[in-house]
Amino acid sequence: MDEKDKLYLERATRAFQNKPVGKIFDEIKAIVGPTNMPPIEQSKLAAVALEKLQNGEKPTPKQVAALEFVIRLMRPVPLSREGELAPLGPTVAPAFPDWTKFQKSVKPFLYSVGRIDLVPKESVGTGFLVSDGVLVTNKHVLDILSNGTGELEEWQAVVRFKYEAGLPDEEEPVNITGVIAAHEELDIALLQVGKQKFTKARKPFALDTKPIAAGHPVVALGYPMDDPVRNPLFIRALFGNVFGVKRAAPGEVSSLGEQSIYHDCSTLGGNSGSPILSMKTARVVGLHREGSFLFRNAATDAASLGKFLKPHLKN
Repeated sequence: MDEKDKLYLERATRAFQNKPVGKIFDEIKAIVGPTNMPPIEQSKLAAVALEKLQNGEKPTPKQVAALEFVIRLMRPVPLSREGELAPLGPTVAPAFPDWTKFQKSVKPFLYSVGRIDLVPKESVGTGFLVSDGVLVTNKHVLDILSNGTGELEEWQAVVRFKYEAGLPDEEEPVNITGVIAAHEELDIALLQVGKQKFTKARKPFALDTKPIAAGHPVVALGYPMDDPVRNPLFIRALFGNVFGVKRAAPGEVSSLGEQSIYHDCSTLGGNSGSPILSMKTARVVGLHREGSFLFRNAATDAASLGKFLKPHLKN
């Protein structure tokens, strides 16, 4: 067995927790509904792939693709409501033993991540505080807000830290007052936000700049939005047809790259600028910059983010 196949077997073992692939597929079908599910052939091909890997044999590319697909189906998107993350369902909870601890450790930071809107209320992406008045997001989010100019004036854009499902949006949006710095290649933008009671009361995220390994459990915390053109039909069932609100998507690091980590959290448009958090520490290990549901997601690693941040933060 080569290293790549070994990693697939390890991922599948963590995801399925010794349950048959068919049973997992049926449990997911019960959640999202039979009409929203991919063809059953995916389940059968995934089962063959897993059996071959367990026997030390090499599955075909099509079988491995099906296995990867079923693993990705097991990446839920629990809501954040009133400063609390929802528990995981019984199908996926065993794959994430650190979730209960993470719910507690991330609680002080949940209102330090917000939805970035173009005024009056057009959702564009996600951002998170790294100090009082400094919001991190993607350069491409800034480009959308500024029509590519890279500059913002007061009240051109805002961030909403308490925008949650089914709850009134009672807190005033926080003014984005300008741009501190941006990095084209790393897709980072640092935005200045109003230093007022809304930001001073929030705990800024800490970065973990140490190297991270494939398989490490992570969470994308942000504001996924629907895209009817590109998203599979079952996404609306999985998300309960509720988009643009705060969600925490658990997954794991799938691979590493130069100045990048790749992860399999369930993200959509709107997650751009989300912090990728270690499920074990609630520290930032990456800045989500691109991805597509059920496919590879890319994030700028925390070491690169921290290096760019350092000269712009006050000691």
